[in-house]
Amino acid sequence: MSEEQGNPQENQPVNPVNNDVPAFGSVSQPPLTPPPFQQNPQFNQFGGPQNLPNSTVALILGILSIPACCCYGLGLIFGIIAWVLSAADIKKYNLNPANYSISSYKNTKAGKVCGIIGSILSLLYIICLVAMLILFGWAALRDPEVMKELLREKGLQ
Repeated sequence: MSEEQGNPQENQPVNPVNNDVPAFGSVSQPPLTPPPFQQNPQFNQFGGPQNLPNSTVALILGILSIPACCCYGLGLIFGIIAWVLSAADIKKYNLNPANYSISSYKNTKAGKVCGIIGSILSLLYIICLVAMLILFGWAALRDPEVMKELLREKGLQ
């Protein structure tokens, strides 16, 4: 046999684990590409996955909605905004979880829970205020002397 007809695998790279099998790159295979619907993960400036865009804002507004529930509807506004922002961020995370950090997802969920709690407390406070205004207002419209007496009993006058 001539040198040209010798071993056909002689000039090909050899797999270091098993010398009989050619290395991975020597076999002609189509290039491996991700499916077209998947995106490569986006990273922040430090190399890790990025945060959800409104996770911090949703968390802050959700936390603020709880003590603001006694401020005549301000807690309701904060709570609803936190609820909406966190719902949008949760949808973004569920579509592509590899792009976003788990800590920002947890902050978003905590903001949503706090926003829900603040909204419920604000609604209860507003309902109590309206009920008191109706009861005391009705008594004041019927007889102003009864209203003065009610205020004296409560120590408000």
